[in-house]
Amino acid sequence: MKTVISSLESTVESLVRLAGAVFKLSVGLGSICVVIYALRVNHFPQGVSLGDGLLFLLAAACFGAVYALFVGCLLSLGICLSFIVRPLLRGIFWLWGKITRADVRPGYELAGFNWFALPFALFAVLLVLDLGREDVTLYWGLPLLSVGLYLFYSAARDAGVRFRHGERLLASAIAMPEKDVFRRSGEVNKYKNVQLMGIAVVALLPLFLSGAFGYLLEGAMRMAQVRIEAPAIYVKAPYATLLPEALASRHPRVPEGYTAYIGTTVLFKGFGNMTVVAFPDANGTRQLAIPNEQIIVERQSGG
Repeated sequence: MKTVISSLESTVESLVRLAGAVFKLSVGLGSICVVIYALRVNHFPQGVSLGDGLLFLLAAACFGAVYALFVGCLLSLGICLSFIVRPLLRGIFWLWGKITRADVRPGYELAGFNWFALPFALFAVLLVLDLGREDVTLYWGLPLLSVGLYLFYSAARDAGVRFRHGERLLASAIAMPEKDVFRRSGEVNKYKNVQLMGIAVVALLPLFLSGAFGYLLEGAMRMAQVRIEAPAIYVKAPYATLLPEALASRHPRVPEGYTAYIGTTVLFKGFGNMTVVAFPDANGTRQLAIPNEQIIVERQSGG
């Protein structure tokens, strides 16, 4: 009984440490991405208060959550495609072995199909279909990326199993030839490095190669209420005179001293003392930074 309780406590502690590490990684990565978003919209907030700092952490956590879900769904899609990938790779290795007349085998075992991944894989398919409407290259780019994530995940998973086996073997008090071989070869450290590298690649590769980074970033900013699509805004003079009259709304209830506008996008709101608004104009799209006390942003139910 004590052994079971000790094992359970060890498992819980490991899960808590893992959750803490994942949270720190997501917030850290999200913080970088919030800064990147600020640079994308050409506005870096000024006059940031303590409350704004908390909102910054919220936005960072939102991106971390969105990105973690995105990576998890793509990886799950790759796992579900394993029934195609595994025979295909075996055939490629077999053919290459015939050509080179050598025994060619993959260095690490590929992970098998897991039913737990199926719901996330179905969500990944919906993501691909939705993002593909914005960029048709994502229709084939994201499935290929999911296969790449699956390969790196498989290597990290198998290396992790071998690393834990090697650690147990080296910690054993029983002398055996395999233990000496492990100690001299240094394979335990090699497996540990492969595991860490595989995890890092799975975590970071979609950030650079998915082609969907901008859409994920905007989605996370919408979730954190930093970016608001198609709101109704109420602007005081003199800033009201800088917006096109064509966007002026005949809203029956407009606060005194304000002018109502629709058809705009709030690019940046919540950090600092300025709200950044983008709107169409004759020459394309213009962008205007308005002091917070000069603007009211109303989120529309349909936006």
